[in-house]
Amino acid sequence: MKRKFDLFIYFLKKDIKARYAGSGFGLLWAILIPLAQIALFWFVFSGIMKARPYSNTQVPYIYFLLSSFFFWLAFSEGIIRSSSIIIENAEIIKKIPFPNILLPITVISTSYLLNFLGFVFFLIIYTISTGVNPLIILVIPIILFQFIFSIGIGIFIASIVPYVRDINQVLGYILQGMFFLSPIIYSIESVPERFKTIFYLNPITYFASSYHKIILLREMPPFNYLITIIISSSVVLLVGYYTFKKLKEGFADVL
Repeated sequence: MKRKFDLFIYFLKKDIKARYAGSGFGLLWAILIPLAQIALFWFVFSGIMKARPYSNTQVPYIYFLLSSFFFWLAFSEGIIRSSSIIIENAEIIKKIPFPNILLPITVISTSYLLNFLGFVFFLIIYTISTGVNPLIILVIPIILFQFIFSIGIGIFIASIVPYVRDINQVLGYILQGMFFLSPIIYSIESVPERFKTIFYLNPITYFASSYHKIILLREMPPFNYLITIIISSSVVLLVGYYTFKKLKEGFADVL
């Protein structure tokens, strides 16, 4: 177990260093890119469309956006990178026996680590401007279950892509669809009733709405949200793990 942990830490450090190696701004891109995206959504939805997250609560749009946006970035970046990580490390996998499940876990962990720093910065500013929120501690288990959910999806896709490489061609569009069909840039309250069922079929809806409830509205997420988060994360992790375990034996033949 210690050997696996040490190997994971090695891969994690290597991935962080290599992620922006050779670029002029280096790790600064981890700040600049999310800031550019945030500024764009803020300008369009708040400046042009005058969006209000909630009809009965005066929550500034920028706070609404930032309360879940970093976690979406962590999820989507992690999934995109894990989808090609086995192929990128084909030569190592074919020559050196090691627990290659650590590869997708590492890139997902890197995405969460870098984006979590952005969330912490937002949380400090938000707490200074609005006061201490005792319920904020509840964000931690939600993040942990989202991380578990991401690991499950990541290792599942990582195990399939070497066999079906066309997945990489459509994955970006699937994630884009998940983004717009979840309450990240607008609240679930603003979604017309006839479309809400589509949103509730998207697991990201339950994570994003829980962050909004805890951080912005300072209330517990609905019980059915928490149950859905726990069950979906656990099931996805188990499916991902057993799929990877089943398919990894053939990696050397298809890479």
